[in-house]
Amino acid sequence: MKFGDQFYLKFLAFLATILLAVVAALLVMKQRTSSNVPAFPYFSSDYSTVGKENEWVLQSFQPRLIDFESKNNSSYLITEYVDSGNRKKQVKIFVSGQTPSGKDIDKLFLFFGGKPGNGEWLTFKQLQDKLVKGKQVRIEYLSFNGSTYDRISCQKYLNFCALASIIENQQLEGKLEDRLKNGETDDVVVPGNVISLQLYEK
Repeated sequence: MKFGDQFYLKFLAFLATILLAVVAALLVMKQRTSSNVPAFPYFSSDYSTVGKENEWVLQSFQPRLIDFESKNNSSYLITEYVDSGNRKKQVKIFVSGQTPSGKDIDKLFLFFGGKPGNGEWLTFKQLQDKLVKGKQVRIEYLSFNGSTYDRISCQKYLNFCALASIIENQQLEGKLEDRLKNGETDDVVVPGNVISLQLYEK
């Protein structure tokens, strides 16, 4: 065998080795991305307060969307996350329908990301066309300081009071975030205020 032929065979073997290494790396990356490890944390430290006495608290939660459900004149997102004890949990997010206060909520705001206000008010059916199962979404949900809030503010924040009635009906008071983090989600319904496609690291 000539020297040139030997060099050519070695070169081909070298290329084959590189090709196998690239294929192996791609398979590992695919396995990682297809796992249930979230791209972003489930709980965000981002929150805001609203009201004269900052009585309304809007907190953030970033679970994976599993399914959609309509039951008892209300509609929900079925979501999944891992709690502080590293246990996989599911929890319902209220989207629209009848609230315990008697007020119906027919639409929820879907934020696309980018500039504030970049989104649209959508019905439950429209949300099903926009959201992708298996993907993380950011849920801005309503809570309130302490165990109560200023009822007079209901005249200004009609939807907030309707959503707050969901918390009150479950006797969760202002401890909804603690229940989520501790994985105490049996029969818990989270009152969603905004759904966002933009996720946060914090």
